[in-house]
Amino acid sequence: MQICMITSSPMPPKEGIGFYVWNLSKQLANLGHQVQIITRGQAHPLRREVIDGVVIWRPTFLPVYPFHVHVHRLFVDRLLHELSADIDLIHLHTPLVGLPNVKKPMVVTVHTPMKADVNSVRANHWLGILTKLQGPISYKIEQQLFSRAHKMTAVSHSVAAELQDYGLKPENVAVLGNGADTDIFSPGEMPQKAEPYFLTVGRLAPRKGLEDLIHCARIVVNKFPAVRFLIAGSGPLENSLRAEIKKQGLDAHVQLVGHVADRGELVNLYRGAVAYVHAAHYEGLPTVLLEAMACGRPAVATAVSGALDVIEDGHNGLLVPVSQPSQMATAVMRLLQQPDLAQSLAAQARQTIEEKYSWRVVSRHYAEQYNSLLAGGTA
Repeated sequence: MQICMITSSPMPPKEGIGFYVWNLSKQLANLGHQVQIITRGQAHPLRREVIDGVVIWRPTFLPVYPFHVHVHRLFVDRLLHELSADIDLIHLHTPLVGLPNVKKPMVVTVHTPMKADVNSVRANHWLGILTKLQGPISYKIEQQLFSRAHKMTAVSHSVAAELQDYGLKPENVAVLGNGADTDIFSPGEMPQKAEPYFLTVGRLAPRKGLEDLIHCARIVVNKFPAVRFLIAGSGPLENSLRAEIKKQGLDAHVQLVGHVADRGELVNLYRGAVAYVHAAHYEGLPTVLLEAMACGRPAVATAVSGALDVIEDGHNGLLVPVSQPSQMATAVMRLLQQPDLAQSLAAQARQTIEEKYSWRVVSRHYAEQYNSLLAGGTA
């Protein structure tokens, strides 16, 4: 099968949706399929690159906001017409990819519907304001894409339910989940750290709940002064988060460690943590949550979106209400005070990922959907 992925995320990947597309593509290539990825280039694009058997195309991308998606689509269409003979099926990953002007079967995977995403963003900083202003244009791009898709899929049941806002029936959306590489992200010897720490990984951006996490940290360190909170990632809110950490007097307790590109270093960070903390106000089904659980770490996560699919409260992790730093702090301190509970949650977390959220499992589900679509079915 010849599959063409289209995404707005950079390649090689640096964030969740990018890793989703990349890991799915590699696993499909391992199964014997031919996979190409089209992403955004620059004004002078790198046209073609092959990494691990996957072809990556970067057609011209011009940042002419808010019409960047429409302009990029023109370059993508030109490339697709050149590649047409080598494509059986197009798999698009939203948000913010344009509808291709080609006659090929199309699968659309929704990671975060823009309506839900924009509603979760607070207009208390410049990026939040711009996101809300972009909203109406983004909705039209999505609606056009969804109306022409031959098969709709979503990463979580909550995302499928949110697609009702676009006139779609959740029962017509296949929920195929997200995945983790369970070979790389696995339990192992935990690095020895002088001080216990909790870990968060992700883009420093709106809806990630990082301000709540900082307030949670302030509560925890008042009772457990030796504890630290590490936040791995980069993004537009870095300066404001640093200012908030300083304002709360947490410079010695909350550390922004930047983007961790090395997989081995990231695995060690997961393994060494007391637990993984996910404070998002909204998320599809975050890769980092699955990776932490695959490494055998208990998770404390807000009870929103995809976390509700993967975490059973008290069984393989702890769920807390969104935007409630004090309740998140209570859950975090519970794991410090009850190591037996933390160990039990960790074991169940790993088992959950192996059984339901490994890329081996997820890629097989996608291959079934592709084969059914090409055969004229509705898997």
